[in-house]
Amino acid sequence: MTTDAIEDAVVSAAHAKGYALNSTIMATVAIDLAGSKLDGDLIAIPGKGSLSVQHYLRDLHDRAPSGFSRLQQPDKPDAERTVTEMRRKRPLDAAWHSRRANVSGITAQHMDEIARNRA
Repeated sequence: MTTDAIEDAVVSAAHAKGYALNSTIMATVAIDLAGSKLDGDLIAIPGKGSLSVQHYLRDLHDRAPSGFSRLQQPDKPDAERTVTEMRRKRPLDAAWHSRRANVSGITAQHMDEIARNRA
């Protein structure tokens, strides 16, 4: 198997855990696993033995957590959504529109932007 197959396995394992990997982490994966072979769910590293994709991913996360970001999951249930995500979905109420009618200047601009983002 090629390094691409190993990289695909690492990316798939990260996605299964809810993470996306940035390009710096992917470069690290390519360097760490150069010359390695994928054997099922084990990575055979020349001269060092084998380790599972999951163990490699955990080690990679421990070494460079900033290279991992949470995947966006728009179809997740409301209980798992953040307050910001839910706020964007909630319609603006009559009280909000009443306050908007009484403001001007930069406040009005910001409120107009909020209304556009929620439409």
